Amino acid sequence: MAAVWRIVGFLGERPGWTALSIGLLLLNISIELSLPQFLGFTITALGGTAADGSLGKTIGLFLGLVVLRAGVGLVLGPIRNRTAQTALGDVRAAVYDSLQRRSFAWHDNARTGELISRAGTDVGRLQDLLFVCLLFGVDVAAGLIGTLSLIFITSPRLGLMTLLALVPTVASMAWFAAQLQPRWRRVHERHGAMSTVIQENIAGVRVVKAFARESAEITKFRLRRTDFLKEMAEAVNYWAARVPFAQFLFGLAVPLTLWIGGSEVLHGSISLGDLAKVLVYQMALGGRIGVIGQITNILQNSSSAAQRISELLDPPNLPSPQRPPGRIAPIQGAIAFEGVAFQYVSEPSLRVLDESKPQPPENRPAATTPSRTQALEGLSFTIPAGSRVAIVGPTGSGKSTLLALIARFYEPTHGRILLDNTDLRDWDRDTLRQSIGIVFQETFLFSATLAENIALGRPLASREEIEAAARTARADGFIRELPQGYDTVIGERGISLSGGQRQRIAIARALLIQPQIVLLDDATSAVDPSTEEEIREAMRELCCGRTTFLVAHRAATIRSADQILVMQEGKLVAQGQHTSLLTDCSLYRELFAHPEPQTPAH
Repeated sequence: MAAVWRIVGFLGERPGWTALSIGLLLLNISIELSLPQFLGFTITALGGTAADGSLGKTIGLFLGLVVLRAGVGLVLGPIRNRTAQTALGDVRAAVYDSLQRRSFAWHDNARTGELISRAGTDVGRLQDLLFVCLLFGVDVAAGLIGTLSLIFITSPRLGLMTLLALVPTVASMAWFAAQLQPRWRRVHERHGAMSTVIQENIAGVRVVKAFARESAEITKFRLRRTDFLKEMAEAVNYWAARVPFAQFLFGLAVPLTLWIGGSEVLHGSISLGDLAKVLVYQMALGGRIGVIGQITNILQNSSSAAQRISELLDPPNLPSPQRPPGRIAPIQGAIAFEGVAFQYVSEPSLRVLDESKPQPPENRPAATTPSRTQALEGLSFTIPAGSRVAIVGPTGSGKSTLLALIARFYEPTHGRILLDNTDLRDWDRDTLRQSIGIVFQETFLFSATLAENIALGRPLASREEIEAAARTARADGFIRELPQGYDTVIGERGISLSGGQRQRIAIARALLIQPQIVLLDDATSAVDPSTEEEIREAMRELCCGRTTFLVAHRAATIRSADQILVMQEGKLVAQGQHTSLLTDCSLYRELFAHPEPQTPAH
């Protein structure tokens, strides 16, 4: 229920509209509870000798209340809907904000399909929860209390009998509901697994088709769909078979009322109109029991969604104490590693159903375990500001991880990294990243115009600045050949561009922000030799006077570096310049002693 109250708390951010909705609803309930009073009065009057105009007045007043109730309902509907939808929009914004602020390690261990399921489908289910809490919950609670009170006022004996029938009914439904909630949780987990299959298939559709795996993927999806439908059917059928039992328990109150109440009427203890009032109130309670059944099913369904959403909104576990606000100052670019070690961990980002593993308790995340051997170990070196540093080594030696630590995508497991003699963790994160230009090994472009993709780091940059960055990155030529030039909208992930073109757009994006530190993760891997030479010239302009770390596999790219770091199995095995390393480092010599083959022109 903590997750439910957390979501309901978003209604509190609109106190005026929420209070107005509840106030109108209570007014409607008051009118509804007053109608049987007029009915009982009329029946009593008809059994007497009065023949004046009181009957007509009572009918007129009854009709007026019915019209007023309809008018209140017309006003209440739009207000209630606006309140719930606004709160739902706040939930969506909070979920998106939380996802944006999660760490790289958290996203590394989260399944995209699961996130889409939670941020999309589960948030949509919360609409039912907000309506239940804003409308039906208040209606049922106020209706039950008000109806029971009026029955007790009319006849304490019949009120006690009604209460005795109501208590086991509500208790049984509460017990059934406790068994229902885990079933709905499994339904949502199955839906997340099915969404993961869909997302991965869409993202990897070219790989699927390249290996003719369409049939296998269809079979995988059908299995996930079958699991989802099976869990859904079991949850729905479980509840559908138990609500009639609860209604049967309370339904026994009506014949008992006719028996006991009829006896009281015959003895003159209550009037016939009072008995009629009690029967109408009991039938209203029976209707509310059915509503409680519907509400409980909705509540257990949406509370499971609320639980999954709450896990997204929970603040991340911080591995170290909170630090004071980060340093904001001009960055010079001097970098020093002091005994830095780092190890990727398999940190469960979300609690998801995995029947092959024991599940942790609801209030405790699964244990964090190392995902592989040490990625970096005992790195110590100092790089003056403005230096150009090449990082080389075999695949898996930790080159990209080193760059990720400089950008503070991850925190060191041991040791520290100094930027301008200040611990990297003491810098303001936004200030740091706005001063670093990064070109990743795998370029991601958004489904937007080329100008917008280049200006990602500086959205207010002028068109002249954007075009200048593109010219420096040798991207201006092919951009102008496109139908709308810089205003051409490229496909998702830049799929309509070649690998070399995407890489040059990424380089232009880094150039535009004029960074103090440049991180190039094999930035020329997707271009041909002639284009690489052009980009290398552009890089010299970009790197001039800036601290640059570049991962490269071609000797032509690294020969001019001020320092070369040679990595192997996460360790720094040598440091120096090209000529000295050829003599002193066998690994470097093995990697770069032989001349590179020339790629023929086509």
